[in-house]
Amino acid sequence: MNLILIAAEECEAGRCVLRDVRATHLRKVLHATPGDVFQAGLVDGPIGTLTIREIAADGAVTADFAPTGAALPPWYDLVLALTRPRSLRRLLFQSATMGVRRIYLVGAEKVEKSYFSMHLLREEEYRPLLIEGLMQAKTTAVPGVRVIPRLRDLWAALPDTAGARLIANPAPTAPAIGDFPSGIPIIAIGPDGGWTPAENEAFAAHGFRPFSLGPRPLRTDTAAIALPAVLSDRLRRA
Repeated sequence: MNLILIAAEECEAGRCVLRDVRATHLRKVLHATPGDVFQAGLVDGPIGTLTIREIAADGAVTADFAPTGAALPPWYDLVLALTRPRSLRRLLFQSATMGVRRIYLVGAEKVEKSYFSMHLLREEEYRPLLIEGLMQAKTTAVPGVRVIPRLRDLWAALPDTAGARLIANPAPTAPAIGDFPSGIPIIAIGPDGGWTPAENEAFAAHGFRPFSLGPRPLRTDTAAIALPAVLSDRLRRA
């Protein structure tokens, strides 16, 4: 927990009271005492400092939050063929850490239809994973999540002002970075078995072009981390 993330409704005039795992982390891991100062942030707001004022007998931590600046903004969108719950848990946490802005969880021919009934697709289930990822990355913007069971419904949901549209596919080379349009890119990553030819054609018809780390097929949870990392590095060098 590199950043203590706090919801605005937990504070009044800058005074915050924490009672959950964040309070436990402050007490037992960071060994907080009154007067100690830690990095913190407001959900979807600024980052700043958290000054400990009181640690109650029941474990509640009272502290003052003071904003110091803007948090790192999210920088990419992710289209992800819905995967099994265990993998999805990792992907939600890791994608929030990587800086995802929106996650579109979509159906595909090789996606099990039963996945769309999993409890993890409820906001109260997946939101804590996103929050945990943000605290790891020291940032505050909670990613939006949309569940789209039919791939054909994706196109209308995508923003019109997107930057590069990239689809992950094994290939000997990746496209040149120099001609990528400005704006927030969208990365589409298929199921472990890959997109079908018809699905690849549909993505191509909507402006997506191949982006690859080479000819080796990657698992979904590997590609969803490796590809944004490589893209981020290339964009910084463009």
